[in-house]
Amino acid sequence: VPSPRPSPRSPAHLSSALPPLGRHRFSWRGPHFDMEESDRADAAATASGIVDTLRQLLSVMGALMTSQAGQAAAQDASEARSLPAVAKALRRLWFTTPLSGEGWGSKEQAVWLCRLLSMTEGSRAGLLSFYGAALLCVDALVVFAEVSFQEVGLQVDDAFVAGAVAIQDALRGRHWEQFQQWPADRRCGNGAPSPLLSADRLPCTMRRVFDLEGVRLSRTQAAGLGVAMLMPGSMTLSMTCVGAALLIKTAQERRSVVAAGEGDGDGARWKATQTRCLEHAHELLRRKTCPIEITYIPGKDTPQQLKVCLYSLRDPICALPVGSVRGLDGGTGGESVARLAHGACCALRPTGSADTFRMRVYEPAPLLDIVLHDGIEVKRGDRLAL
Repeated sequence: VPSPRPSPRSPAHLSSALPPLGRHRFSWRGPHFDMEESDRADAAATASGIVDTLRQLLSVMGALMTSQAGQAAAQDASEARSLPAVAKALRRLWFTTPLSGEGWGSKEQAVWLCRLLSMTEGSRAGLLSFYGAALLCVDALVVFAEVSFQEVGLQVDDAFVAGAVAIQDALRGRHWEQFQQWPADRRCGNGAPSPLLSADRLPCTMRRVFDLEGVRLSRTQAAGLGVAMLMPGSMTLSMTCVGAALLIKTAQERRSVVAAGEGDGDGARWKATQTRCLEHAHELLRRKTCPIEITYIPGKDTPQQLKVCLYSLRDPICALPVGSVRGLDGGTGGESVARLAHGACCALRPTGSADTFRMRVYEPAPLLDIVLHDGIEVKRGDRLAL
């Protein structure tokens, strides 16, 4: 069927009267500039709606779980301003929520956790777009909602499913090409405003290198950051540290890509990232399901309180407990220090890939703790009585 004859006001006739686009495409009054600006503004608003909907779904799920972990997840969701921050809040909720494993085996959990880790690590490496990260995040959120609600005797209602479907429809809508061009850690959403001294105020490169997306600084850390910002030469020192960390990270990625044997390019880097994430997923699963349980049984003339610390076997002087220097696990969780009163129990889940640690027992003191037991070798899954 032949196309109808264009009218005198059709774009085909108007284009011949317009000046060349090379000089006026980005002029303030140019029609193409206005169209692109409106499209970008609409896409940004849609992206903010996607992140806000994910935050709302996570908050609802945490509130319905009626647990301390659920309340913490709801608080984390209210402060999230990016997809990696939402994914980290979901990962912490999984780590602190006990699951029976009847409807969700260890293999299924490892695969689910690998996809969630791939989202955050792919974002840090610049391999994942906003489109792909949002799809992975909403899928992981729905799967965990089904399992966690089943544990407490609830079912996923239609409103929750409708929110997840709305996110997928928005991702596959008219702005899907723009979403594929944006990075996964794009700042959007109407979360709580970031404090003046917070990790969100740092440059994007620094947040990616040190995995600070969605990390809440303590008062001591915030005070240290403020002092460092005011000290002379702090910018030079920080850039030197970032450069050194980038070199180490690049070398590690290169070594993992070579070990994967997939060649070069983004495809090989993504394959190596998935391999690392699967290994880390098994590590997190082992950390969660195999804690070191300790019980304090009081006796005659025993202290009112004990302090238990776990150290690495490679630390002969027991300088720092395991996990004192924050690693690259995104703050998933893990305890290596605990205080026990009479008859109290604790479960230690130290960070890292090691399975064997050195445990020391102290009596807390105002200045220096008193060593009561110099050290015993413990493994994940052990149960001890003091």
